[in-house]
Amino acid sequence: MMKLLCRAIVILATITNTITTHAQSLTTFRVANGTSGENPAVLWVGVDQGIFRKHGLNVEVVFMRTGPLAMSALVSGDVSAVLTSSNNVLNVAAGGLDVVAIATLINKPEGDLISRPEIKKAEELRGKTIAIQSIGGGGWANNMLALDYLGLDPERDKINFLVLGDQSSRIQSLENGRAHASWMGPTFSAPLKKKGFTILLDLAKAPIPYLGSSLIAKRSTYRQEQKHYEAMLQGTLDAMRFFVKPDNKTAVLKSMVRVLRLPRIEDAESGYQGLLATYSTDLKPKPEGVKKIYSILLRNNPKLQTIKPESIIDDNLIQKIHASGY
Repeated sequence: MMKLLCRAIVILATITNTITTHAQSLTTFRVANGTSGENPAVLWVGVDQGIFRKHGLNVEVVFMRTGPLAMSALVSGDVSAVLTSSNNVLNVAAGGLDVVAIATLINKPEGDLISRPEIKKAEELRGKTIAIQSIGGGGWANNMLALDYLGLDPERDKINFLVLGDQSSRIQSLENGRAHASWMGPTFSAPLKKKGFTILLDLAKAPIPYLGSSLIAKRSTYRQEQKHYEAMLQGTLDAMRFFVKPDNKTAVLKSMVRVLRLPRIEDAESGYQGLLATYSTDLKPKPEGVKKIYSILLRNNPKLQTIKPESIIDDNLIQKIHASGY
């Protein structure tokens, strides 16, 4: 018995040492995320399923309340990448920060521009208030793209923006009448649809090119640490393949419920379906997706004249991964 016990202790110590050594060998790779919606779900799944660990990375997805705040964490070096949209990247690039989009999760606008039940047509938004998460963030860009597509101009049509933060706060503002419309991701717009609120535009169905949620890096760090970024992109590709496989739906929904703190697993269904319709499974950024939002931003930010919109994209590494047959 003593020999068996000693042998068991040795085996346990060996296993513990192996696990510890493996954990120590992992490189921490932090991704800041500035959206309160479901867009980063493929990254949550990659973490929950241990997919990134297989590529030698301990990935941490860190929620920050706004895209600009997440970008500041990238500047300071607190994170290795930011998941945000091209409008954020254009604004900071125009300010002199050398950042690039290295992969794209969503190559089109998504979600819904939704209004209170009494508002039935887009033109009825003139003189009204739209709730947003932040000025310049991804949600703001979706609002601006929707308004532009619907023929509305906030300045000309006297449309006011009310900064309220996350989508739950914006839902409350629509319900109590403080705001008249807002952009929402599918997970959060679904309950409002059932209550009779009006969908003015389903952005995923509109022919609007847009470089949406993308992995953004500082160009200098990206070039110096190619090995880590390549592992991140390979892991994200694997997580994307896991996400879109129907057999994995339950696991995906559980990750979404966990992070979004939804009361029931079925509450994640609309967001899951929305992501299946909008996720870019090859992760390749498309230059044409930057030009429309660039033209909108240029109206208020003349510094953008100093850069070309496609200059914020560096797809060399994701192209290399695909060329290798990975």
